[in-house]
Amino acid sequence: MQAWMLERYGDPQQVVSLRDVGSPAPGREEVHVRIDAASINPIDLKLAQGALRSVQRLALPICLGFDAAGEVRACGDAVSRFRPGDRVFLRSDRATLGAFAEAGCFREDWVAAAPQSCDAGEAASLPLVGLTVVQGLRERAGLQSGQSLLVHAGSGGVGTFAVQYARMMGIRVTATCSRRNAEFVESLGAEKVICYDEQDYRSLSDRYDCVFDMLGEAHTLAAFDLLRPGGSVVSIAGPPDRQFADQVGAGWLLRQAIAFKSRPVWRRAESGGYRYFRYLTEPHAGQLGEIAGWVDAGDIRPVIDSRFAFADLKQALARCASGRARGKVVVQSAEMAAT
Repeated sequence: MQAWMLERYGDPQQVVSLRDVGSPAPGREEVHVRIDAASINPIDLKLAQGALRSVQRLALPICLGFDAAGEVRACGDAVSRFRPGDRVFLRSDRATLGAFAEAGCFREDWVAAAPQSCDAGEAASLPLVGLTVVQGLRERAGLQSGQSLLVHAGSGGVGTFAVQYARMMGIRVTATCSRRNAEFVESLGAEKVICYDEQDYRSLSDRYDCVFDMLGEAHTLAAFDLLRPGGSVVSIAGPPDRQFADQVGAGWLLRQAIAFKSRPVWRRAESGGYRYFRYLTEPHAGQLGEIAGWVDAGDIRPVIDSRFAFADLKQALARCASGRARGKVVVQSAEMAAT
């Protein structure tokens, strides 16, 4: 079979290559999945660039990719929820990855039945962004119906899911995006859109129970100025929080570096009585099952910017890197692309 392998760190389009690799056999708790589609996430680019080496050193060469959808071909002896022929979608973990391949073996508790209303490309677009939203806004911030949320980058992969999730949960959501995407983001459920190319969100008087930060840098600290008393900043781009070191199994030296880098944000949160969460999303089959249910109920729809053939992964990576994608970028097997 073939897989896109990361040989060394660098420009993602230069350091991945399509290789013939051995077909894997599932372990006792694994399912062997024929991958019909996978989706690109910004973290794929960061891993390829080596930007996360301090917290996630990969065993090179490795097949990249977190999100996939396809068909179960074989099951390990301890697998109880699946059988060959089942349509599934999944989110791999940071050490295994493996979605940018024709097939792969993945732990059963990373895999769920795919939404019945989706094709493989749509299903593959959902796992990482959906889990990021659920694990951030529900599991950490604990947002409830009637509360207010600001979502940065509302037209991106995580943003489009977050806006729809908030609408579904009865959360009043405002989103930032460009003027060209404003009407689209409103159609997803945003009550208000702030066009960053026309006005600075920091100049407005609105306050929120939670800010979902996809921007990082100065925007993370600025988020605290937008909070109501007791509010939360949930970030996937800012400095680590105090639990982040446990997530990555950091040693003493890395923990000291994390504390030094994060101190301004921690102090800002504590001085204002706010909460701050910076986390890495983890695989979770149960939450994927919830996501599939929301999609099949029509509460959330996959948002796909573009689809590429499996052989054109480098072009798909470039599209994701452009920062212009509306929703997710998907790669599909030759068989699926032909249908």
